Amino acid sequence: MNALDITMNALAIEPNDLTAIETTYWSEFDSKQVIHLDKNEIPFDLPQALKQQLVEKMLNLPLNRYPEARSTELTQLIATAIGVEASNVILGNGSSALIQQIVSCFSKIYGQALVEKPTFGFYHQVCQNERLPYQEWLLADDGTYEIENFPHLQEPTLVLLTSPNNPMGTSLAQKDLCLLLEAYPESIFVVDEAYAEFRQQSMVSLTHEYPNLMVLKTFSKGYGLPGVRLGYVVGSQPQIRLLNAYTIPFTVNIFTELVVREVLTNPAFKQAIRQNRERVKGIRDFTHFLLEEMSGPDTFHVYPSEANFLLLRFTDSDLYQSLKSLFAQRSIRVSFPMPLTIRITIGTEAQMQQVVRLVKHVVAAHQCA
Repeated sequence: MNALDITMNALAIEPNDLTAIETTYWSEFDSKQVIHLDKNEIPFDLPQALKQQLVEKMLNLPLNRYPEARSTELTQLIATAIGVEASNVILGNGSSALIQQIVSCFSKIYGQALVEKPTFGFYHQVCQNERLPYQEWLLADDGTYEIENFPHLQEPTLVLLTSPNNPMGTSLAQKDLCLLLEAYPESIFVVDEAYAEFRQQSMVSLTHEYPNLMVLKTFSKGYGLPGVRLGYVVGSQPQIRLLNAYTIPFTVNIFTELVVREVLTNPAFKQAIRQNRERVKGIRDFTHFLLEEMSGPDTFHVYPSEANFLLLRFTDSDLYQSLKSLFAQRSIRVSFPMPLTIRITIGTEAQMQQVVRLVKHVVAAHQCA
């Protein structure tokens, strides 16, 4: 057993784990030269004029005082914006911290979890860290959530779902979620809606009707603010009270509170974020159109997406390796969530034009060979 095997075993990392693959694949690159199309970030920042407004307001923040322990004012603001009570919302330092908090909390209550496959790899990591066994709901080849294939739950379970799914970009139908919530009322269902703003539909309204549903939201994706680090959970009051018992005080800092407050109340911020999001959706749909034109049964398939990324699945391993190598040569950083797949974050118009040209070049060379 070599050093890498020993390390992966110690960390409970599977050989094809995304993090392990990317660490090896990208270690040779200088991050300043890399085009980042691997983290599902929006490529457009807030305008400088709006950021300057934030800087001026930050000058008046009392750095010698703690923020509110539970961010009461910001919690109320978010609750009002989404149509629930403040007692139905809990904030966290990004959705990743809240995923950790949810699994840590409910691993003390439930003996197993369920995640879909494929899914965001962090769910596997957190379940392993908390020693919480999990089973998987295998999605169809096209990413469809087939309700008839949902595993039968013989005991109360923590069900962790993503919609839109990462890395497929597909979504769980609301009617199917309702069927599951009614079939397993003693299980807790967590729907991670990190990318929901790109499809403009949310399950939040269902939390009024189903006490066993929690919806996880973030400002990192559709709002384009991963540097701000804010996520929140919406759920029934008993579930939120339970999660609060596992909350560290002062999780949300005063800078985050200021930025999110402006984003929710200042029309100029709202407009800028909406324009950035719509721009990404337009680039996504046009890029999908261009890639689909050159795809085929002997090359690759590009999946429709309701998120801010596209997934390509290759039928030819040589073509896959050629494109992977070409991306590396051009310092275009993408991700490889499953065998023979490449997930490409939607970047700027120029970046996606470059991606399309490289794919076209590789496919043409492959066909000539």
